[in-house]
Amino acid sequence: MSIREEILGLIGESSALSVPVTEKTDLYRDLHLDSLSFVCLLVEIESRYHVTIELPEMQGCRAAGQLAALVEAKRGEGSP
Repeated sequence: MSIREEILGLIGESSALSVPVTEKTDLYRDLHLDSLSFVCLLVEIESRYHVTIELPEMQGCRAAGQLAALVEAKRGEGSP
């Protein structure tokens, strides 16, 4: 499983809704993540993938695919 697939799975687990998560899934509108849920998700991602995501970077991530691309870029495995 790729990092992107793992992250999409983590995002799905973070939502109380049972909806499929794709790269275009809006974290706020489609999954109804609130700020606390989003921060908890980021902490899990940072811990699991040994990356640090800064506030301006995370503010630019509305879609699940954007967050996955950011993590891949930070790990040197893709581009944001």
